[in-house]
Amino acid sequence: METNEMTAQEEEPIYFAPKRVSLISDVASILSWVVLVGFIADFVIQLVGLQGQIKSQNLLFSTLLREPSFYGYLFTNMIRPLLTGLSLFAILQGAAVGLNVLLEMDFNAREAKGKVKA
Repeated sequence: METNEMTAQEEEPIYFAPKRVSLISDVASILSWVVLVGFIADFVIQLVGLQGQIKSQNLLFSTLLREPSFYGYLFTNMIRPLLTGLSLFAILQGAAVGLNVLLEMDFNAREAKGKVKA
C-alpha cells in the first residue's frame, strides 16, 4: 500500500501538487466571500452613518441631492468601495474556478493515460 503511494508521489510533477492547488482554490473561494461580506458591511455602516448625520442636522434628503459635493461624497465613501469589493470578489472567484478547471484538466489527462484508477 505504501509503495503505491510512494510511486504515485514520484509520478506527480515537481511544481504541481494537486492537493496544494486544491487548497489554494478553496482558500481563494472562501476569502472572496469574506471580502464581499466585509465590503457590503462597510457600505451598510456608511449608509447608517449618513442617515445619522442627516437626522442630527435636520436636513432633508431632497436638499442634499441638489448639492454636487453630496454626489462626490456618495461616490467616494460608498460606491467606490462597493465596486472595489465586487471586483475583488470576482477576481478571487475567477482564480478559484480557474484552479479547479486546471485540476480537472490534469485529472482528465491522467485518466486518459491510464494512470488514475477509479
